[in-house]
Amino acid sequence: MFTLRIIEETRESESVPFEQVIENFEIGSSYSILKKGATKEFDEIMETEFLGADMMPIESLLCTEHGRKFFIWEQTPLRNYSYFIMTENGKTFERL
Repeated sequence: MFTLRIIEETRESESVPFEQVIENFEIGSSYSILKKGATKEFDEIMETEFLGADMMPIESLLCTEHGRKFFIWEQTPLRNYSYFIMTENGKTFERL
């Protein structure tokens, strides 16, 4: 089984420090990563499931075996994200 760990750092302006939230999600035994501009499947899913999301700064989608989808956001001066796929024993399998 894999776990998606998201470390989200946000701030109101560039003059204040980041606030941090760490989240973990069980994603099952398999997953797919669809990168913007690298596969038509990314565009198809964004058009059919996430209307209007094409204007958001999303660089990829992580699709789980259970049908759940996670946005992999682009970095901005006000929002930093780190994404890790973790194994059952807590080791990093992949950094996105």
